[in-house]
Amino acid sequence: MLFKTRKKTLEIDALIALEKRLRKGDENRTRIEERLYNLNAGFGGEVQFDKYLKEFKPRYPHAILHDVTLCEDNIYFQMDSILITPAFIVISEVKNIAEKIIIKSKPLQFIKEYSTGKRVPLQNPIVELERKIYLLDSWLKRQKVEIPIKGIVAFAYNNELSIEENPSMDIMFTNEVAAHLRSLQVNKELLYKSEIHSLARKIVKYHQEYNPFPLIKRYNIHPAHIIPGVICSKCDQLKMNWLQKKWRCPHCGHTGKNDHEGALKDWSMLVKNNITNREFRYFTQLENRNTAKKLLARSPIELSGNGRASKYEIVLDPFIHTEVK
Repeated sequence: MLFKTRKKTLEIDALIALEKRLRKGDENRTRIEERLYNLNAGFGGEVQFDKYLKEFKPRYPHAILHDVTLCEDNIYFQMDSILITPAFIVISEVKNIAEKIIIKSKPLQFIKEYSTGKRVPLQNPIVELERKIYLLDSWLKRQKVEIPIKGIVAFAYNNELSIEENPSMDIMFTNEVAAHLRSLQVNKELLYKSEIHSLARKIVKYHQEYNPFPLIKRYNIHPAHIIPGVICSKCDQLKMNWLQKKWRCPHCGHTGKNDHEGALKDWSMLVKNNITNREFRYFTQLENRNTAKKLLARSPIELSGNGRASKYEIVLDPFIHTEVK
């Protein structure tokens, strides 16, 4: 039974917004584009994993949760997927790597080999999984749950794998995961059906949304690099103009009354989660203070303070409904 689905991370949404607001020759553009590419590729691999996992339909009670982040002893740890069975829990670590993977032993190393022959060492996913198993085990014990935890490293691409010796943890392709899980014997009943479902609901309750905002701080980008303006919701171009009580796009002619809300969302993700009337006028390129006040008043934000000290708190929930890694 599926208790938690996977959705695109908030960071992907924010990076898309950031990319639109960086000039073409900006010094930050290359690394932002690379980060966005890697996040999208990783998400694509995880979605492929989820598709194959749908083939896993055991007769025993179980729970599946995708993209879970918990906190144990002030340490946050993210798990790509969790399977809870009556006898054990399985954490799956999904890797989206298209190149050949060489797994060397003594010491254990994961190496990516390009078609050119160039080799690059990778962060060891088994070490990552061992850390997550340890932290999840500790978290479960605080919930009075004692159950063995296994780990799987799943590669999203059917690329070439070269393994010197079988490592301590199962390594496979995502299309093999369902069959592998079916092969695991459930001989004990440490958790009953009601306990499995109760534990899954508790994990969902304690799941921590990863908040990467504001992005300019995370990526050390000066606010001056962020291009202001209202982006057209139809043609995706900057900058719309406020004319005759409507936003009008000079590129495609689209008009709308609430297009500034997209700018508010961008400001919150990129710069900070509150905005003053002056900052709003700068970011939307409005000139009239009263017009800005009226637009802010009808937006899904909250006013705090009085006079010149007043500012508007921007809550992303009305704008975004996605999960985060």
